Amino acid sequence: MRATTLILLCLSGLTGCNSYDLFRLTGFEQASFSNKADILFVVDNSDSMVENASSLATNFAGFIDSIQAQTELQRTETLNDAVDNYTTYVSDRAGNLNYQFGITTMDVDVTYGELAGKPANRLVQKGEEDVADRFIQSLLCDATCFPNNGGGGDFSGSDLDDICKGEGWEGNCGAGREEGLEAVFMAMCRAVPNPPDECFNDIQVGEDVFSANFTDADIGTNEGLLRERSTFMPIIVTDEGDDSRRMARSTALPDFYESLYQMFGVNMSWVVIGPTLDEEFELTCPGTATEWGAIRYEYFKQTTNGLKISVHTEAPGCNPADFEAGLAELGELLSSLLSSFSLQSIPIEETILVFVDGEPIEEATIVSTDNYGLDIYSPGWQYQPEDNSILFHGSAIPPNDADVKVYYEPLDGMPRELPF
Repeated sequence: MRATTLILLCLSGLTGCNSYDLFRLTGFEQASFSNKADILFVVDNSDSMVENASSLATNFAGFIDSIQAQTELQRTETLNDAVDNYTTYVSDRAGNLNYQFGITTMDVDVTYGELAGKPANRLVQKGEEDVADRFIQSLLCDATCFPNNGGGGDFSGSDLDDICKGEGWEGNCGAGREEGLEAVFMAMCRAVPNPPDECFNDIQVGEDVFSANFTDADIGTNEGLLRERSTFMPIIVTDEGDDSRRMARSTALPDFYESLYQMFGVNMSWVVIGPTLDEEFELTCPGTATEWGAIRYEYFKQTTNGLKISVHTEAPGCNPADFEAGLAELGELLSSLLSSFSLQSIPIEETILVFVDGEPIEEATIVSTDNYGLDIYSPGWQYQPEDNSILFHGSAIPPNDADVKVYYEPLDGMPRELPF
């Protein structure tokens, strides 16, 4: 009897199959599901962002509390127990979330993607002491434009003196050009031992020429930011659109930067705390932001199943937003660890079966295209051969702590050993 026939018999209850039988017969895989999230806040440190940075700092401690979770050790006595415990472990992704936070600014001519803060605070990780306090210190003391005459937003000058331990917090004001996409790229260049040539090359766009500020001395200065098999999450915080130097101004689709990020071979999901566009790609709160610049961020949010949080309250008020609700949404995104699940073996596509909390999920189909010309899918799952993963769409995206099971017949035959 072929493996695919046995799968159907097991799932229909006609035979007494358990989790190990299904694993053995079909190559049931979850071993590549990663619980790591590398989070980089890319902060617009212009003087118009004081209120927004203050709100982010005020609500960040509550955000950390909302995603703190402990993993309970499970007892393993038999092979079937091992399979059950293993599948429980990988499906409880929120309980095992392994996150770290860093900050850089959009003032590329000054920071060029380098992480902000004291050396001990540049990457703060789950399980370390004072995670929220150390992040807030880096944000307010090194990545926010405060006036010299005393504080701003929810923080007075004396507050900042206490938070920054008496060290200077005044200034840190960026130039007028906000380059979020470039800051992300250069932060990645600093994080790897062998950066792409594009990190070192001078840049020419039309008649504009920018000298490369990245040298061999900068290699590894963001070491640890990009961990193996982790999801890299840039979080853009700005009231402007992107104006990065490698693209001509007014060019909306950031496919050039997309190709640069792909050189690093990391899974990305973008979060944008920024200006909001309506269905016609017009700004809901007109101001100094450009629509083409906002579209660049919207593109990455949409193509990576990310998240958009408005930096403004609704029109006509258009005041700086309170980020409490937005950070709660971010916590849910982190807990679900996105919508893409890697497989260890190449599947025979027609044998793939996907279940969430015991319920079968339909394969997604293309129903239309969006304004970028990208395919829009019905709710369901999609196999992506380019990275050998299952991608969920719409209402089929597994909720927090869902039990996700993917069954398939491997192209190269049955796996020889369990992955744990």
